[in-house]
Amino acid sequence: MNIVIGETVQIGQAAPYRPEGEPVSVEARLLEIRDRKASSDAGGATSGRVITLLVPERQKIPRGVESGDYRIYLRFVHRRQARS
Repeated sequence: MNIVIGETVQIGQAAPYRPEGEPVSVEARLLEIRDRKASSDAGGATSGRVITLLVPERQKIPRGVESGDYRIYLRFVHRRQARS
């Protein structure tokens, strides 16, 4: 899993995170999408894709999300272009 966070924390500054278990909507930007590499630990998901996202508001990501104890749902919404 790749999680890219949009800003760094200054030394000595506490990172504000949301409480565990609280559902939250997070807007992200797509950085990369690719086919998954064949491996022995694929678990039968041969048609999966790997998506790398940038989340600019790091405080919206729950602490410990990399543990795998969270379900993550993706919703794709087409960005409307401003009309001139």
